[in-house]
Order: sequence, then C-alpha cells, then structure tokens
Amino acid sequence: MKRLLCTILILLSAHAAAAAQTPAKKPDAAAELRRKTFEKVWETVRDKFYDPNFNGVDWGEVRERYAPQVAAVKTDAELYDLLRKMLSELKVSHMGVITPDALRQMTAPPVTTGLGLRNVEGRVVVVRVLPGSPAEREGLRPGFVVEKVGGAAVKDLDDALGKLHGPANTKVVVTILNERDEAKDVALERVALGRGEVERTNFGGMSLYALFESRRLEGGVGYIRFTSFIPALNRKIHEAVASMLDAPGLVIDLRGNGGGDDSVAVDLAGLLFDRPVQLMVTRARKGEDFYYKARPSKRPYLGPVVVLVDGASGSASEQLTAGLQEAGRAYVVGHTTAGDDMDAELEGLPTGAYLIYAAGLPHTPKGLVVEGHGVKPDLEVNLTRAGLLRGQDAQLDAALRYIRTKTSKGND
Repeated sequence: MKRLLCTILILLSAHAAAAAQTPAKKPDAAAELRRKTFEKVWETVRDKFYDPNFNGVDWGEVRERYAPQVAAVKTDAELYDLLRKMLSELKVSHMGVITPDALRQMTAPPVTTGLGLRNVEGRVVVVRVLPGSPAEREGLRPGFVVEKVGGAAVKDLDDALGKLHGPANTKVVVTILNERDEAKDVALERVALGRGEVERTNFGGMSLYALFESRRLEGGVGYIRFTSFIPALNRKIHEAVASMLDAPGLVIDLRGNGGGDDSVAVDLAGLLFDRPVQLMVTRARKGEDFYYKARPSKRPYLGPVVVLVDGASGSASEQLTAGLQEAGRAYVVGHTTAGDDMDAELEGLPTGAYLIYAAGLPHTPKGLVVEGHGVKPDLEVNLTRAGLLRGQDAQLDAALRYIRTKTSKGND
C-alpha cells in the first residue's frame, strides 16, 4: 500500500500541473476519451490484476457486455459509475475509479463534526466524540443514536457518514436520540482539523493525515490509538512504545483504522519482538512473493499486547493484526475486521481519473488470506448502547481484563 500512497500523491501533483493547460473537451473528443478510458481500464485489469484467472470471472465476456454501453453515457460521472459496476464483478476490494476531486479530498485536512459512529445493535450510534469538537460543544456523547442527517433518515452507517460529509465551515442538522430516547435536532458545524490536532505527512506538495493518541490507562496499562498508518506517525509510535516499556500491558486500538502505509505497520510490529518475524507475504500476478518482515527493536516491548479491532479496521490494520495474532504476539478483541486487504496500485486514465486495482493478494506466513474474510478476534465483544451511555467501552474493558489475567498469572 505504500507504493499506492506515493503514486496517489505523484499523480495528484501531475494532474494539478496539467489542469491549467488542458482545454475544455468538445463533445466528440469527450466521447472518444471515455471510450479510451474504458479500454484502458479493461486492458489494465487484463494485464495487471493479481489473479490471471480473474477470480473466476470471464473478463473477455465482461468486455463484450460493457463496451456497447460506453457510447450511451453522456458524462464522465456516468462512465465512472459504469466502470465501477464492471469492476465490482471481480468481487475483491481495492478495485474502483477515483476522480481527481475525490483524491484531493483524501489528501486535504480532515473535515469533521467530531462524531465517531458505528453500527451498534442495528442502529447508527455515537461511539466516540472528538474532544473540543462541535459535537462535544453541543453536548453529544457516546450512546446517542443518529436518526437523521440533513432532515433525511439514515439508512445505515455508510449513509450517515456520507450525509455528514461536506465542506469546512458549513453546518448540518443532525437528529439524535438522547439517553432518554428523546429526539433532538442539533446543528453541527463541519470544521477542518488543524496543526496540533492531526499528524501530517507531506509528499509531492500534498498531505496525508491521521489522528493519534497515547496514554496510560488504569493500572499503568499503555494505550495507543491512531486512525491511519502514515509515515509521520513512526516517530510518535516509537516514542509512545518506548515510554511504556514498564507497562504491565499494551493496548493498540485499531478500531476504525482503515489502513495506509504497510511499512508503518511492519515497523510497529518490530517494536513488539526481540527477533525477526515474518508478518505477511504478498503473491503478485506473475507468482512473485513479496515479504513483509518485522525487524526487532533494540528495546522492544515484550509484555502482553491486545489489539482492538472492528468492522472498520482494514488493509494495513488487518495485516498487522493477523501477523501479530498468528505469531502469538497479540490477543485480538472486538469484531471481525473489514476483509479489505489487497495490495493496490493506481493507473492514470485519459479522462484524468485513476483506476485503483488489486495487484497482489496478501496472506500470513501460514497461508491465512484476510481479503474477503477479515481477521477474527480471539474474543468477540459487542458494544452496547446502554454501556456507551454509562461511559463504558466493553471492548477496552475486556482488553484490560485480559491483561490483568496475564499479569496475575505471571506474578503467581
């Protein structure tokens, strides 16, 4: 995934430079660019998709069905929807079309209302409120249910997150159910997080961001949480682990962490071993194997480690979790992870968009494939709305109980 992040930023820079000198497309020229874009997508998958058998799909037959539909599309947006539908037939993650605007949003400072949402007991529930955020100022807290956003009922978690998204310095009305199940409309401002609130990696004039926190919990247990694997976090992670070498246990909270740079995950793993460890192996199109080996730290943390995960933990989060679990180095608590674990690459397209495609299939040294399956926790723990309203985090509580058990046995 590291190569993907770098490629994203390089292509963004190139697109920005070219945009100023690219004339508006005439109708015939636009149609031809769309046709060429379709061909580029189909041929790239044919030649570079990680599986030469295309996951059991007849890729030639797919072209025959979709190619005639390209002439009927009237806009680039319609073409991208058609291409995404075609790519979805391969039934793996990390396949899609990304517009230049979407990429720029990915690399802009995060915009948030401060609400962290998850599916809890079949409802969209607040599980975390960012300190100092508009949501905190309005009195929202974990356990509140999100019923509507912008006056429209939310269908599911993705729908709620999509409706909350918007430009900085705008407001959105959220209808919540409070602890008494009373419906209340709250106007939340969308704010861009600034320096000191997020960690940033610069590359090619663009930026990648992540939230990071580390602290001691009850009994001196160490706690580290971050929202994405970006190189800017390496120093902070090293410093946090180094400051916790005397801790009776360490909790690494990857809930909601969608992944990022695999090398950051491998580097973190090295802080937890006193010997080299093979974390993951990736099989590419031509049968080459790429190895992700964690090199031991000079001063590793060797106490009990618990990794917290949920259905929003993906990609690099899953590789780290699966590798530590299989090596017997971490106890995993929470829910089965996203199952979105492919090594991906980007390909520029004639319309200025980008194809993201699965170029390699990772697996653990013992052959466990996370893609499509996820990492199953050693202990599955459900969050409950009642517990959240009481200020409890059942998954974190379970992690602390496990650490207490391990340390008490060690002292017997």
